[in-house]
Amino acid sequence: MSIPALILAGGLGTRLRHLIPDLPKPLAPVANKPFLYYLLKHLQNQGVRDVYLSVGYKAEKIEDYFHHHFHSIQLHYIKEEEPLGTGGAIAFALQQIPSENVLILNGDTFLNFELNKLLASHQNQKLTVALNYAKNSDRYGFVNVDKNYVSGFIEKSSELRDGWINAGVYVLNKNFYLSHIPSQKIFSFEKDFLEKIYREYPINTYKVNGYFIDIGVPNDYTRAQKEFAQLHFLEINNEWTLFLDRDGVINKKLHNDYVKSIEEFEWLENVIDALKILRKIFGKIIIVTNQQGIGKGLMTDDDLHKVHQFMQQVLANEGIVLDKIYYAPELATNHSLKRKPNIGMALEAKKDFPDIQFAKSIMVGDSLSDVQFAHNVGMYSVYLASQPESFIPYDFTFSNLYEFAKCFEK
Repeated sequence: MSIPALILAGGLGTRLRHLIPDLPKPLAPVANKPFLYYLLKHLQNQGVRDVYLSVGYKAEKIEDYFHHHFHSIQLHYIKEEEPLGTGGAIAFALQQIPSENVLILNGDTFLNFELNKLLASHQNQKLTVALNYAKNSDRYGFVNVDKNYVSGFIEKSSELRDGWINAGVYVLNKNFYLSHIPSQKIFSFEKDFLEKIYREYPINTYKVNGYFIDIGVPNDYTRAQKEFAQLHFLEINNEWTLFLDRDGVINKKLHNDYVKSIEEFEWLENVIDALKILRKIFGKIIIVTNQQGIGKGLMTDDDLHKVHQFMQQVLANEGIVLDKIYYAPELATNHSLKRKPNIGMALEAKKDFPDIQFAKSIMVGDSLSDVQFAHNVGMYSVYLASQPESFIPYDFTFSNLYEFAKCFEK
């Protein structure tokens, strides 16, 4: 099921103004990326293809940064000429979005949710609110739920408590909303719509026990810097798959040459220790490697198999099992679907392991083609480089595989 998304990105960001005086809040840098980058990447990996950005304050800076595409996502800008409040901004934007249902997100919060499950929950509903469970919080108001429907809203107070909070993610029926909003042009979605409409119409809830952060206050903005740099927000577990390039990631890359024999294979420093860490975390570890040395006639498939058998045996002696190795022997000039950045090897892996979810996969490589491969199939990309090239559109960068692995250790 396809659905467009609307991100509310027009707020003034008053509480962060002293930290980002010249930027709109969605462009606040978090681990060297604008916060909005992570929202768009999450949506891209969930299959969203159209995102509408409701912009206002310093709107031109958002458009100058992202332009009209984010990988496979088409970006559309809806400009508020005056602040309309969250409710007014949604009403104004929905009139310009040609879809019956729209996914709505706040531009300063991140919730790790699964879109397919959210949409399944929303079937035959007019409004679904994603809720996240908060512990020992005095920052948020809470939502009471009865049989999956909102039964009340509790104002925030100075008392610490646990409960379900509004996570700022909604699926909304456009016609329902536009026919039930207040008469005024400027209003709050939360106060003037949600907290009144639930008494007359059922508001469906979708409960998420996932990573949630709101960067709207300095303390949580500071916390996000560490947690996003260390990928904590992805909540990686054994449902995730790790795809690895080989040369330059596991073994030393030969300049203008190929590893044609065991004698030419040299492990990179700390790679085995890195794989020990990663093997405990990821459900699957898969190698995807371009090997056009075969296509050039410099080596044979049998030569490559011997190298891989040696590599796997050394790892097995250390208790590390690779789930599978895929390689593309074709020449780059043949434009083979199998050869990265094309996605043939990813599709082979998906065929062999049907439970692989590309939205829950990370590709680690040291080249532009590795990063493009990840984005083409909807994975997260990790680019390994001591000095990352600015033209490579990676999601994360580390100097080597061991540094990447260490970010998962608590």
